[in-house]
Amino acid sequence: MSAEAQAMNTKNYQLFFVKDLADFPDGTLFELENQLYSHAQISKASNERMRDIADWEYETKGYLLPDRGDGVQTIVPEEKAIVCAPFSQNFSPLKGRIQITKTTTKSLRFPDAPAPSNVPVGILARNQVSVFQNIHFQRLLIELNSEPFEVEQISVFHKVKGLETECYYAPNPKKENGKWIITCEFSHIMFGFYEVQVQFTNGWYYSIDLIKHFPEEVKEKYPFSDQFSAISGQRAVFTPIPEIGFDLSKYDLSNFTNAAMNTNELGFSDELLNHAMELSIEWGENYRKPIYERLQKKYPQITAEEAERIQKHCREAESYIYAMGEKELNGDITEADIVPLAQRKYPWVKAKHWYRLKNIAMFYARK
Repeated sequence: MSAEAQAMNTKNYQLFFVKDLADFPDGTLFELENQLYSHAQISKASNERMRDIADWEYETKGYLLPDRGDGVQTIVPEEKAIVCAPFSQNFSPLKGRIQITKTTTKSLRFPDAPAPSNVPVGILARNQVSVFQNIHFQRLLIELNSEPFEVEQISVFHKVKGLETECYYAPNPKKENGKWIITCEFSHIMFGFYEVQVQFTNGWYYSIDLIKHFPEEVKEKYPFSDQFSAISGQRAVFTPIPEIGFDLSKYDLSNFTNAAMNTNELGFSDELLNHAMELSIEWGENYRKPIYERLQKKYPQITAEEAERIQKHCREAESYIYAMGEKELNGDITEADIVPLAQRKYPWVKAKHWYRLKNIAMFYARK
């Protein structure tokens, strides 16, 4: 089994109806990973140095939507995603409408870098891609720019599951009405989010983002308004440790952590501890001062001794992430690794505190 397949097997997927989204009608059905993410995790905010991250970026959690209708991923807030109860009826893939959301040209070597305007194969425009469909076939028709550069293969990638769904080797362009057209068969490909790559032998490829929608009759047969109480399967949880692109398994964590400290061992609620952390790392006239009097305003039952012990834990967590900043400077870890490693050791600390402290750590590490 490939590494990609093994990774897919560890994930849980669920059908969701979505509502109150600007780009999709209420009741649109998607298969998504049944895992909650924050905006900060998908926006790569953790990789940006000294950025003052807005509260909503790490406080708003939802399901990862690979394509919001323009090829850009986003988060569907949990309250806007309704679990779809299982249904036994099979729907033909031919009934799924294809929505082209984005087209462009990329380099196989540097896919994240914008292609220059004079790229040999040309910049793929939206009007160069169309869908041909009848009762027997469903195909993408892709118009090649100028002369037909040799196409090595066409690959179809499933964005949610991270797998190559289909691959067509050495496809032959055909000239139709004076234009060179290449075809990608989509009749058998199931509903979901995809990227189609038309890969040329010269190192460039056309990238086509699309959504193959579930047929409308799904919504008609299984009204999404009835699904509020039809919760099935395991509900998603928010796991702040793995940021997108962060592989915890590649680290020898014994070099960075001792035993993880959880809330039960500390003996206080997460809410109290995070309020104490906010007071402990406060700047201005209260910087580095005892938190007992300020903490007691909200938690009058706290004693001076308990407040001192709580602040000790807060400062320990603060010192830990500052040490991570030094490790990043020395090249032992990357900046994107700091928050996940800290959150693994101190899971009671809210992400907003980690990102603020991470920025401070990076500032002092480079000072």
